[in-house]
Amino acid sequence: MSGERTAPTVHRLKLADGRGLTWYEFGDTEGVPCFYVPGTPESGLAGSCYDTAARHAGVRWISVDKPGYGHSDPLWNRSLLGFAADLGELADHLGLASFVVAGESGGGPHALAAGVGLTERTQALLLLGSAGAGGHGGVPSGMTPMNTLLFRCLRFGARGVRMPMALMAWVLRHETALAPVARFLDRGVPDADHAAASDAEYALRLHAVPDAFRQGSRPAAEELALIHGKWDFELQDVAVPVHMWHGRGDANVPIALAEDLSRRLPDVTTNFYPESAHAVGFDHRAEVMRVASSCARSPGQHA
Repeated sequence: MSGERTAPTVHRLKLADGRGLTWYEFGDTEGVPCFYVPGTPESGLAGSCYDTAARHAGVRWISVDKPGYGHSDPLWNRSLLGFAADLGELADHLGLASFVVAGESGGGPHALAAGVGLTERTQALLLLGSAGAGGHGGVPSGMTPMNTLLFRCLRFGARGVRMPMALMAWVLRHETALAPVARFLDRGVPDADHAAASDAEYALRLHAVPDAFRQGSRPAAEELALIHGKWDFELQDVAVPVHMWHGRGDANVPIALAEDLSRRLPDVTTNFYPESAHAVGFDHRAEVMRVASSCARSPGQHA
């Protein structure tokens, strides 16, 4: 790539409770709508790596800043269904009668909440390396050392992960000054994820993590506790079709968590790939966009 891309425009909506919710538009701005909920901790800038694939498939990829990330105002003690309500307000603002919702990693539980709180409007859910169901406790095997540490700290709730999240935010600003910690954060990351990160388009999303810490590390810590704890809805109540993509080599969310999640969802199509790890959504982005476009064009889509 020769020149730098133009920075994406931040769009802002004032919600009914007075908070600001921000988002970015990628792909085909006149295409079929799909809300994208990035991982933990990532701002809506993460959606940039799907721009080309979404544009080719005719998908309007609406990438949201969750509360406290990027430019969205924080909301303490928030809930997953509460986030679904925020998406509903955003859809109203954009004039969208119906849409698809995609969630990646820690964004997966947020997407699933839309399958309960916005059932009449959500045509399908796309889960990309999604976090597993909360409320189980314990430390899954097969994770990177950093994620294993976070799971152990989550026994103390959001307080337990405030320091690791603050350290991560600091390292991202001063990586050369704290190289040993940076190397620890990178330990155990599969080769498949390193390969994805070497792609010039994937590299665009790397700005999304420091941007998620724009307002400090507390939003990320609270989100980890929210995802890890008992969710405010039941998986059997997800009343829309779910499409899952998960890498069998995932060291952020081990495949066992994805298999458990798939068994508990009423209507799910699984795509488990042996050659992929946590970047499975990017690895298979063309397929993800074809499914998003197909689901959004199904009967009931607004004109």
